[in-house]
Amino acid sequence: MKNRKQEDIIAEKIVKYYDYFEENSITTISKKCAKYIVNEYFEDICSNNFEIPSSEVIEEWVLEEVKHQFDEKVVEIIENTCPSMTEDEIDEQITKLEKMYERENKKQISAAANLASKELKSRIKSLQKDLIELRKKYVN
Repeated sequence: MKNRKQEDIIAEKIVKYYDYFEENSITTISKKCAKYIVNEYFEDICSNNFEIPSSEVIEEWVLEEVKHQFDEKVVEIIENTCPSMTEDEIDEQITKLEKMYERENKKQISAAANLASKELKSRIKSLQKDLIELRKKYVN
């Protein structure tokens, strides 16, 4: 019962005091993911050998970004709320909270993935337009 009470306290602090999705809006997360994909596949994009990943793949990247930011914030909350917890207990708590958060915010994660896909397409289009201009300027 004591562990459940700690989970409730921690979850309440995350939602009430840190407003996770307010601070780390789906727009910000989607832009970070699009930027990451462009950086990761820059050469392929420049050589027109890049295909937009499926929505499932983009959603996985969004979820990883959410988890990364979530972990950074939640570890601090847990350590401050329950200073007697061991690292293993903290890791276990984070895993539980991640799963709970993912279930409760599935719609926001999907929305962030859709925005990331649109942002990615926009960045690629802009990059390819810039490349065409550079080729015209320096090749012709």
